[in-house]
Amino acid sequence: MNAHVRMQSRSSLWSVPLVVTGALVIFSPLQEGGTTHVAQMIIRLLILAWAGGVMALGIRSRRLAVPVLPVGYAVAAFLGFAVVSTMFSPYAHASRQWLIMIVGYATLFYLLVSFVDRWEHVYVLTLVIVFMGVGEAALTIYQGLVANVVRPSGTFFNPNFLAGYLTVSWAILLSSAVYGYRRMMDPSWMSFPPALRWFGVAASLGGIFLAVLLTQSRGGMLVLLVATVCILTVRYGWKLAGGCLVLLVSAGLLLPTPLRERVQVEHQQNPVSYARWQMWQGALAQMADHPFGIGLGLYQYTYPLYAFPVEGEIARYGKVAQTPHNDYLQMGVEMGVGAMMVFAIGVLIVGRELKLALQSRLSRRQRSLLLGIGGGGIALLTHAALDSSLRESALAILLVLCAGLIVSVVRLAKHGEAVVHVVPIRLRWVWGVGVAGLLLLVAVDVMRLGIAWMIFDSASRRGTAGETAPAIQGLHKAIAWDPGKSLYHHGLGSVYARAFDTSRDQEAFRLAHEEFKAAIELNPLDSRLLGLLAQLYMSAAQPRSGLADSLEQRNTWLRAALRVYARAVQLSPYSAPYRYEQARLYWMLGEPGEAERHAIEAERLEPNFLPARALLARLWMDQGHVDEAKHELQQIQLRQNRYKQWNKTSVEQAFLNVDVAPLRAALHEREIAG
Repeated sequence: MNAHVRMQSRSSLWSVPLVVTGALVIFSPLQEGGTTHVAQMIIRLLILAWAGGVMALGIRSRRLAVPVLPVGYAVAAFLGFAVVSTMFSPYAHASRQWLIMIVGYATLFYLLVSFVDRWEHVYVLTLVIVFMGVGEAALTIYQGLVANVVRPSGTFFNPNFLAGYLTVSWAILLSSAVYGYRRMMDPSWMSFPPALRWFGVAASLGGIFLAVLLTQSRGGMLVLLVATVCILTVRYGWKLAGGCLVLLVSAGLLLPTPLRERVQVEHQQNPVSYARWQMWQGALAQMADHPFGIGLGLYQYTYPLYAFPVEGEIARYGKVAQTPHNDYLQMGVEMGVGAMMVFAIGVLIVGRELKLALQSRLSRRQRSLLLGIGGGGIALLTHAALDSSLRESALAILLVLCAGLIVSVVRLAKHGEAVVHVVPIRLRWVWGVGVAGLLLLVAVDVMRLGIAWMIFDSASRRGTAGETAPAIQGLHKAIAWDPGKSLYHHGLGSVYARAFDTSRDQEAFRLAHEEFKAAIELNPLDSRLLGLLAQLYMSAAQPRSGLADSLEQRNTWLRAALRVYARAVQLSPYSAPYRYEQARLYWMLGEPGEAERHAIEAERLEPNFLPARALLARLWMDQGHVDEAKHELQQIQLRQNRYKQWNKTSVEQAFLNVDVAPLRAALHEREIAG
C-alpha cells in the first residue's frame, strides 16, 4: 500500500503543469534573459498552453475552481491600471505588447497557485531554480576566468541582471545551509549522503558568490547582501546578521576584487553610471506632470523631455535612458501613481503571507525552502528599486514564481482550508467553443508578432548589407504581419530614403515619405522619426533631386523641413543636432539672424557639438565679426585635441567631426582683405 502511494506521488511530480513551469524557468534566461522577440513568443505560448489545459479540464469536469487569494484584489486593480493605460496610450502597439506581458504574468501566478497543492511541487521547483542558478554561475565563471570576458553575463545580455538572477539561488542554498536539515529530498525520490550534500551546497554557494563578483555588478552584490541579511535575521536574529553584514562589507572594501576595482574606476571613467538620482528626479517630474500615466512602455519616448546633462561627457545629452533604472518609478510614469501604490500593497500582502507561513508549524526543510524563496523574492524587489530588472522576463518569471510559492505554502499550511471560487459550467459546448476561440485568437496574435519580428530582423540585415530589393520585400512582409509597429515603417522608409539619395527616383521619395508619415502617425512621441522626415525634405531640396527645379520649390522643401524640425525640438528640447539643423536651414534660406540664434542655442546645450561652432564661426565671419569667428575656431581645435585619445562612440565622433581647414583658410583670406 505504501509503495503504491509512493508510486502515485512520484508520477504526480511529473505532471504537465510541473513540466511547463520547469520549462519556463529553464528557458526564460537562455535567450538574453528572455528579452528577444522569439523568447517572448515562446514564453507566452507556454503560459497560454497551460491555461488552455486548465480550462479544458474545468470544462470536462463541469466546474472551474479559481483560488481566492488575499492579493487577488491588488492583482485585479493592477491589471485594471494596465488596461486603462493601454486604452489611452498615444502609441497603442507598444502599450499592447506590455499589457499582454503583464496579463501573462498574472495568469502564470494564478496557474501556479492552483497547481502547487503539495510540498513535493515546492521542492522540485526550488531545485530547478537552484540548478539554473548554478549553471549560470558556472558559465559566468568560464566566461570570466577562461574566456577573459571583462564583465561576463552568462546567457543574459546585461551582467547586472545576471547578478540579480543568481541571488535567488544563493538565497535558497544559504537558507538550506543555515537550517542544516539532513536530507534535501524525500528518500523515496532522491537521497544524498550528508557529506556530499554539504560539499555540493558549499561549492554552489562559493561558485555563485564568485560569479556575482565577476559580473562587477554593484546592485547585484547589494541585493545578495540584502538576501543574506534577511535569511540570517530570521534564523539567528539581528545581532548575528548585522555582524555578518559588517564582515562582508569590510571584506569587500579591503580585499582586491573586480567589483571593488570597478567601483573605484567607474566614477572617473563613466560619470553617467552614478546619475540614477537625476533619472529618478526626472521620473518624479513626469509623474507630477502625468499622474495617470503616459502609456505602458513609453518611458523611452518621453524621457527626452526630462533629460539632464552629464557633465564630463563629450555629449552632455547624448544618452537616452530607456528606463529610469527603477521599476517602481517606471510603473508610476507609465501607468500612473495609483498603479505604483497598488503594486506596493500587493507586495505587502505577499509579505504578510510569508510572515504567516514562517510562523506556522513547518519542518526544518520546509521552513528553509520557504525562507530561501522569500529571501530571493525580497532580493528581486530590492534590485527592482535600483535598476529596471523586472523588464527582464527571466527575472519577472522568477519573482512570480517566488510570490506564487509563498502564497501556495500558506494555503498548504492551512491543511485543506484554502478557499476557492467555483464557477459552474453547464453548457459545455458553449464554453468549449468560446474558450477555444479566445485561446486560438490570442495564440495567433502572439505568433503573428513573433513572426513579423523575425522577418523584419532578417530584412534589416539584408538592407545593411546593401541588398535593397530583398530588404524592401522583407519589410513589406513584416508590415503585412504587424502593421501597427512604427519601427517596421521606419525601417522601410529608411531603405526607400537611401534609394532616393542614390537614384533620385521620385517614386522612392514618395514611398519613403508615406512610410515615415505612417510611422509618425503610429508613434507621435518619437522625435527621431521627425528627424528622418526632415532629412528626406532636405534631400528633396537638393538641385539634382528632380523635385526642386526652381528656387521657390527648393525653399518650399526647406521650409517643410524647418517645420518638422520644430516639432522634433518640441519632443526633444535638449537635442543640439536638431537646433543645429534648424540653424543650417535658416542660413540656407537667407535668414542669418535666426540661424545665429539657433546655433548659439545648440552650442549652449552641447559645448562640444563642433558643427554648431563651425556654423556660428561662418555666420560671424560673414557679418565681419572676425574675433568672434577666431574664438570659435580656437574652441574647435582645443576640444578636438582634448578628446583625441578618448574611446568615442559614433555619436561622440559625430560631435567632434569637423574639418577646420576651410574655415581657417576663409579666416586667413578675411584677415588679408582687412
